Amino acid sequence: MKNESKFKKPIYTGAVAIGLALGTMGIASAATTQPAPPAPDETAVEVDVQDPSYDGSIQAPVEDETLTETEEATLLEGLATISADEASEAATAAVPGEVAKVELDDENGSVVYSVEIVDSTGAQIDVKVDAGDGTVLDQQADDESEDESATEADDDDVQHENEHEGDNDVDAGHED
Repeated sequence: MKNESKFKKPIYTGAVAIGLALGTMGIASAATTQPAPPAPDETAVEVDVQDPSYDGSIQAPVEDETLTETEEATLLEGLATISADEASEAATAAVPGEVAKVELDDENGSVVYSVEIVDSTGAQIDVKVDAGDGTVLDQQADDESEDESATEADDDDVQHENEHEGDNDVDAGHED
């Protein structure tokens, strides 16, 4: 029986040593493993962030889908602390030209005036002016003028095509 205990003691000691080693490795591994990223929240609301992004001094109320454009404009007018004329002056100080249109908007959750200016070259520049303090927040070329030019060019092509089709009808009439 003494022989059996001689063999059992090293086996038990080895098993305990292996267990301790594996346990230590498991703890070390768990401590260095990055947690999995949280699953996307299915109830999360998608935020429509406009580009370019800027913050104005007056925060717009949360968008209410039940309001008409007129009601929303009235609400924004009540929040603005500068007038449309003051916004136009600030915009033309930044971008010389003639003011074509001024609108009060909710952009990125801020109340801003969108002032459309036509410069000396005829280019349309959209200038965003803070409706609270008159600071020019952004200015960029308005893409609508380019779109209109492309549409006019397309219309001209259609007109020329129609003129050529008429020529074919006339030629066909001469052959009869």
